[in-house]
Amino acid sequence: MDSDDDEEEADDGAGMVLPSGGGGGALDGSNMDIEMAENNSGPSTSSGQTAPPRGQANMPLALFPRTEQSRGGGGDDSGGPSTSGGQLAPAGNADVEMQDRRYPLRERKRLIEWRREPNGRVTYGRINAASTGEIPEPSTYAEATNGPHAEEWKKAMDEEIAAQLANGTWELARPPEGTRLLPCRWVYKVKRGADGEIERFKARLVAKGYEQRAGIDYGELFAPTSRFALLRALLAVAAAKGMPIHQLDVSTAFLNGELEEELWMQQPPGYESKDPNQACRLKRSIYGLKQAPRCWYVKLVAALDKLGFKPSQADPALFIKKDENGIVYLLVHVDDIVTTSDDVELIKKVKAAVGEAFKIRDLGEAKVFLGMEISRGENGEVKLSQQRYIEELLQRHQLADAKPRSTPLPPGSKVLPAGDGETELVDSTEYRTLIGELNYLATSTRPDIAQAMSVLARFMGKPSKTHMGLALGVLRYLAGTKELGLRFGGAGELKLEGYSDSDWAGDPATRRSTTGYVFLLGGAAISWNSQLQCTVAASSVEAEYQATAAAVREALWLRKLAGDFDLCSDTIGIWMDSQGALSLGNNPITSVRSKHIDVQHHLVRERVARGEVALSYCSTEDMVADILTKALGEIKFKKFRNGMGVMA
Repeated sequence: MDSDDDEEEADDGAGMVLPSGGGGGALDGSNMDIEMAENNSGPSTSSGQTAPPRGQANMPLALFPRTEQSRGGGGDDSGGPSTSGGQLAPAGNADVEMQDRRYPLRERKRLIEWRREPNGRVTYGRINAASTGEIPEPSTYAEATNGPHAEEWKKAMDEEIAAQLANGTWELARPPEGTRLLPCRWVYKVKRGADGEIERFKARLVAKGYEQRAGIDYGELFAPTSRFALLRALLAVAAAKGMPIHQLDVSTAFLNGELEEELWMQQPPGYESKDPNQACRLKRSIYGLKQAPRCWYVKLVAALDKLGFKPSQADPALFIKKDENGIVYLLVHVDDIVTTSDDVELIKKVKAAVGEAFKIRDLGEAKVFLGMEISRGENGEVKLSQQRYIEELLQRHQLADAKPRSTPLPPGSKVLPAGDGETELVDSTEYRTLIGELNYLATSTRPDIAQAMSVLARFMGKPSKTHMGLALGVLRYLAGTKELGLRFGGAGELKLEGYSDSDWAGDPATRRSTTGYVFLLGGAAISWNSQLQCTVAASSVEAEYQATAAAVREALWLRKLAGDFDLCSDTIGIWMDSQGALSLGNNPITSVRSKHIDVQHHLVRERVARGEVALSYCSTEDMVADILTKALGEIKFKKFRNGMGVMA
């Protein structure tokens, strides 16, 4: 670590560097696997509003006039304090301000600012939203209609109601006596383009699905979403083959799904009819319902099947059409679709066909997908980056002008949990928010910070000032490298290969080792992982062998995906820098030192014997996955960062 980095860490109070063999207390908080995980579960209650007795039903549908008065009382539409202009709270009141639960969690996450007092203490307060250039997104109907952008939000709500009525999503009627009504609310979002310009104000009417009852209001819920690795693989193939990449989204996608259950919902806030005894009888799915994603996916699959598309065996979010005219790929993430083909005319025909089945927006060449920026160079290379997102994070955390770091964590750092007597703790909610924001980068476009996030995510239950300083240090590293991203491309052979590595007993609190693997396609990483192993390894060979087992499991999925892209997928090569682990994987060896290794890890031998993977040795100096197992010095770090295709 250079002298500048030493001085920076003294300022931050960051990074605890321990001598080898240093110990510590029990690990507080669980390890976070640096991979994308989807969890659609949520709380469910039996509360609900009972409808009045049935009277006149099936009133004509109409766009009812909006009620202009603010909605008082409790619930999600109760008004509450405005978040559009609060000043930075004094240091003495920061804790009170940040614990004010009247503010929606989304706003508490966004409008946070930290500063360092002369005594070194870090305090937090609320940012004046105007100073960040952001437009606060209201959490209630009252906030939207009484705020500075009331007209824009009113127009967005009018468009949403009109779309739902035109789609026949619901109809007003008097429900049977005793019918349980689902409540609903408005959700607001400012949509921006790749350059940060405002594209539109978006309002969604959503049901409060967390009040649905399992087995009564819904049945099966599963609906797939695409993995980031799938998108990266698609871009790598498109870049190597010179295929155009286009994007479209389906407007009001969830409103197309067909419900199997009979459900009733309260009238939309601000759009109540003159008859208060009426309610919305749902004829189609609506945003917020637990089954809405599944209903939409079933509808989409049926429509694409008629067009000749079949879902991939590797990932049901990828649809493929092959015929004498060529090949077309569709990657679907809920209502966002990326498509690529060897013929741009086929893309146009697919867009037109999908547009006949659903209302779509043709976005042309792909620019922004799931918050990731897609750009194409003159030589056909494709770059996947998140520069704007990083700039927003730096602005939000008041680090836009901070001195950049050269690496995410101080080289050789070993981070301990906060002790029982630790007094300099920070707000766990704010720490978790920052870790979540950074982890989004680590799982999408920046594998170079994956190891740092794997370490820092272990302390979300009881974060200290040291942990917060290290997390902010990762932001400072990003400040100096915000233009970096995954660069795919260049004509030539599309070769899929992986690197597998592990440290040994690197976690000072548990003495467990860290697995790191990365798979490259088209010159850049498409899949990676940095994760604390589940058990303590008795030797470095065992730790490396456990890491190889994890890499082989990922390789088996990538092998199927490679088949979908017509790549040579008979055998996937995995590089290792441990001769002992390599020998264990290639040979049925049982020795005194290896006989205890769990059977699950011998998956490696089975797949090697089948010829599905091939293990090979490379020197530690060429082990790209080393960047995912430990905090490296600047020279090695930059070498392996480039090796993963993270470039400007």
